[in-house]
Amino acid sequence: MIITGNHDNNVPTTNSLIIAGKIPGAWLVQIKDAGHALFVQYPDEVNRVLQVFLSTTRNPG
Repeated sequence: MIITGNHDNNVPTTNSLIIAGKIPGAWLVQIKDAGHALFVQYPDEVNRVLQVFLSTTRNPG
């Protein structure tokens, strides 16, 4: 999973699109109005996304 803020001034949003495009089955989540510190700015939203991701994906190993 790639999770980013759509207002990240340190890492361009297009980088996340490139990364996600190179990982088969990758999830790309962009948190609206979040910057580079999205985990601090929107902890509840990030937590919900992580919970959904972890509950719906399987460990291939």
